[in-house]
Amino acid sequence: MKKLISLAVPLIISQLVAQLLVFTDVWMMAQLSILAIAGGGLGAAVYSIVFIIAGSTVGCVANLIAIAFGKRITHPEKGDTEVRSSLKGGILLAVILTLLLQPVFLMMHDLLLVADQDPQAVTLAVEYLDALKWSMLPSLMLLVLRSLVSAFGDTRSVMIMSIVTVVLNVPLNYLLAFHWGMGLAGLGYGTALAAFLVMLGYGYWVFNHAKYRKYNPFEKLEEYQLSAMIPLLKIGVPIMIATLLEYALISGAALLAGTLGAVSLAIHQIALQCLNFSWNIAFGFSQAASILVSQHVGSKESDLVRRYAIQGLVTVTATSAVIGFLVSIWPEFLTTVFSVEGDVLASELVAALPGVMVIVAMCFVVDAWQLAAISILRGMKVVTAPTISTVIGYWLIGLPSSWALMNIMGLRGVWAGLGIGLAATGVMLVILLFRHLAKLKKQFAGNGMESGNSSGSALSI
Repeated sequence: MKKLISLAVPLIISQLVAQLLVFTDVWMMAQLSILAIAGGGLGAAVYSIVFIIAGSTVGCVANLIAIAFGKRITHPEKGDTEVRSSLKGGILLAVILTLLLQPVFLMMHDLLLVADQDPQAVTLAVEYLDALKWSMLPSLMLLVLRSLVSAFGDTRSVMIMSIVTVVLNVPLNYLLAFHWGMGLAGLGYGTALAAFLVMLGYGYWVFNHAKYRKYNPFEKLEEYQLSAMIPLLKIGVPIMIATLLEYALISGAALLAGTLGAVSLAIHQIALQCLNFSWNIAFGFSQAASILVSQHVGSKESDLVRRYAIQGLVTVTATSAVIGFLVSIWPEFLTTVFSVEGDVLASELVAALPGVMVIVAMCFVVDAWQLAAISILRGMKVVTAPTISTVIGYWLIGLPSSWALMNIMGLRGVWAGLGIGLAATGVMLVILLFRHLAKLKKQFAGNGMESGNSSGSALSI
């Protein structure tokens, strides 16, 4: 447990720092107006859907590098070659996906109107998106760099990088949005500029570090080949689909909330910040468990794979339960943070928010289950079956439940449906995880080894 916690804590702090950045953006939106929260939140939700296509695919490079790191114990040269190949495959994929996804932003205005969103909110959302889209490439490059150092266990630098990002981002956002009067667009441009500056600085630090100098992406340029992306795509595309389905579930709920009016949409965005807080802590533990699992798959130590998988599940369950309890007994705190004095919609927001947050708090644990299980399964190269589980849980159970309950309970029904979908998905993924842990043990025993080979076909389904 000590090793898991030591790896996870800097990642958790990094995630919370990133969440603080989002929180300050929402707070700045609130200082503009309640409508700005609705429009900016809608734009952020849409950007998340687009970014997750690239981010989830590219982010799987961490597991490939971690597996290669494990191989370095017995085959140093082969392991180093695989680290370089995975790193350059991630960089190449980041550039290609950024270019391919840009046209989506051009169509967003018409798509949001077709989705029956408030026209004023759509105008503000597009204004925000047009600026925020420039942060995609530097954010993906930072994700690749973060994957490299995390796979090697150096998560402290990830934490420092995240803190530096906030130190740059918050004043830039405030300066552009308020001092220069750019409003929501200023928040987007500030985020993009901060990401670009941190990408340059962090990249310089990483590849001037002795441990990573041999993996410098500007050396051995002949290794930049389309084939380097294939292993990444094999794991990344199913995980991208699964993650996209979850974000689509959340964003689909945002669209449902939008049909209830600007106040419901604003409350929904505030509730998402609370869910994201819990999710970010669970993500840190899940990512640490996934990296440790991948390392021990690469070094062929099956007992440790099971140990870190179980530790990951236990920690996310405990922490998410505590956070959910605190939110459920003190939701009024949020009304003092996100209400704007004198805004005509503020009183309606203050009255409705506590009732919604009680239901939101119930989603924390089941959301953590599905996050931890799918992350650990990814570390074992199990990707297709989890994706099928998410299709069932999110789209056949979650979204229909939100739609049906919305007609009965309003925004509370939307979140109740989300909870049902997340719970169904989490239970299916946990069951799937334990089945594959048992399969892993039997497969390795059948091969006459203490532990197993990470490339076995039984683990790639």
